[in-house]
Amino acid sequence: MSKLIPIFIEGKKWIQLSQLSFEHAQSLRSMLPGNCLKKIIFHGIELIDCLDFETYEYWFRTKEVSDQTEAVLDF
Repeated sequence: MSKLIPIFIEGKKWIQLSQLSFEHAQSLRSMLPGNCLKKIIFHGIELIDCLDFETYEYWFRTKEVSDQTEAVLDF
């Protein structure tokens, strides 16, 4: 899985869940409290499924380690 590149809006880094595959978006959504996703206006466009990059990065690292552990256990 490739790591997303954040969008810089008002000095903060964000990602959109819609940039992930359905499976990965569901996995990430399952660990989030309900109020983590934000609506942000960027150049006049409303982005409805934004998550701060730090939370995404934590999930990404956790998922990557989990995937590597599963690969080792497959042997």
